[in-house]
This record gives sequence, C-alpha cells and structure tokens, in this order.
Amino acid sequence: MNFHDGSETMSNFYNSYSQFLKEKFNANVYKISLTSNGTCPNRDGILGTGGCIYCSNSGSGRIYTKPAYEQVKDFIECRNGNKIRYIAYFQSFSNMYKNRESIIESMERISKFSQIVGFSIATRPDTIDENILNYLKSISKRYFIQIEMGLETANNFTLEKINRKIKAEKYISAAKNIRKIIPECHIVCHVILGLLEEQFDDFDNTIEFYLRSESDGIKFHHLYVHKNTKLNEMFNEGKARVMGEWEYIESVMKLLEKIPPEKVIHRIKSSMVPQYLVAPLWTMDRNFYEKLFTYAKRYKSYQGKMYGNNNFNCW
Repeated sequence: MNFHDGSETMSNFYNSYSQFLKEKFNANVYKISLTSNGTCPNRDGILGTGGCIYCSNSGSGRIYTKPAYEQVKDFIECRNGNKIRYIAYFQSFSNMYKNRESIIESMERISKFSQIVGFSIATRPDTIDENILNYLKSISKRYFIQIEMGLETANNFTLEKINRKIKAEKYISAAKNIRKIIPECHIVCHVILGLLEEQFDDFDNTIEFYLRSESDGIKFHHLYVHKNTKLNEMFNEGKARVMGEWEYIESVMKLLEKIPPEKVIHRIKSSMVPQYLVAPLWTMDRNFYEKLFTYAKRYKSYQGKMYGNNNFNCW
C-alpha cells in the first residue's frame, strides 16, 4: 500500500489516502495544493490576532503568488499529461472565512480543466459557510468533495494555551452540519501530536474524540517549530518541546491500532521547507517511513488491530 506521498510500497498496514483515491478513481490521483492571501478569525481581530502559536504568516501553505486558477493551470501544463487526475486543494488559511465569492468563482474556473476530479477545502470548524456547502452539494455528483478541518487536540486546555480560540466541541457540530448538507462529503480531521505538555493519554483522547465525529479520514501532524512564530520563541526559551522520532513513531502506530480499518489515513507525518524549520530535525528524515515500517513489522502493528481482524493481510 502506498504511503502518503505515494513513494513507499513496503507493506499493507494502514489505509493510505493514495490507495483510497486509486481504488475510488481506478487511477493515480494527486492533490494540487493552492495558496491564497486569505486570513482567519484568529488573525484579523474577530477572535484574536497573531493566530495559533505554531502558525506562520503563510498559514499552512506557501506565500501567496497567483490566483488559484492560474496555479492549477501552471501545475497541469508543467506535467504535460491528460491522463493524470487531480484534486484542487485549497490549503492555506481558513478557506471558508470571508471568502465565499472568491472560492466559488475559483472552483467554477478550475472545473474547466478535464483533469480535475475533485475539490478539497481546508478550514476552521468555526468558519463553515453554508452557502459554500450548498454550492459544493450542487457539484457533488460530478466531483469528489472533501473538507478538512483542524481539530488539533480534544484537550480544551491545550487549545487555549496554543491560542486556538476555539473549543474542541465545535468540530463535532461542524462535521454534523457538513454531513447534513453534503452526505457524500469526505470529511478529514487534522490533529497535531506533541502539543506543549500533552502526553500519549491526550493523543488517545483526541483519537476517541475523532472517532465520535462524522469524519471519514484523519491527517496526523507532528508538532514542528517554524521560524518566526510564537512557538519558535517558546522553544528558544525552553517552554516547549518537540517529540523524538521513535517516540512519535511509537505513538502514531499505537493510535493507528485503535482506528477502524475503513478510516482513511491522509498523512502520517508533516513535511516542512528546510529553511524555515527549527525543530525537530528528523522532520527532514528521508528514512522516516522505513523506520515506521520497521516498527510496524517488529510489533506486528497495523491499523485497526484492536478490532481483531487483520484487513491488511500483513505480518
């Protein structure tokens, strides 16, 4: 089974996003990550300023360059292939926040490309726009629709400490609202392992919380320190730590064992542009997935193990 980036094929021990897409479309499908000059209510003063302590000025994407349509056009043209299929992924900032006309117009233009088979929108749970949901519902028979929301952690005390300005329970209500309007929507839960003083019990509680939601998939993110962020200051002052690589591998594999095999694992770890990374340095380890495989094989670990049925026919 392919790993997150499709480059590893060592074993079937979790339900990867790449494999999910390949089975759904009977073809290789890739996401085109799109950036914008958007914002979020935790930056523009509605809820707060400065954003979450780990967030950079570019949100979760790169610095804004061109309109979304132009980004898709450039990406497809440089690949020079009509057989490859893509999902347009609105990644940076909260894409449903103060962005209704812009994002709908962008999707209308992007849909002109025959290679586009779906749309994925990342946003905060407290910025869900029903007008955008209704638009997505109107195109859901023609396109794969995915909405990714940041839960990060189920611990409200931690959410307060990272300046998230939102309660975990908002994720549940937002997911229910999405499911009500777009029953076929693929809902993805974004979680971060290693936030401040959190331990494995906190990670475990977050997974239990995720499993009670309306979500189809989960995206794991290890906490890393980005330059010029509040977290960078805290890390330099010894007020924040990052997980070790094997500590993270052990944690994520134990969590995978508790996740039902039908849930889709969108990502196992974060990626990062090297020049902006402060810590942990193993973020750039090219052998990470090899180490993950080694751990899984050694302990006969796989997604959904606690349910007793080895759907992956591994080990």
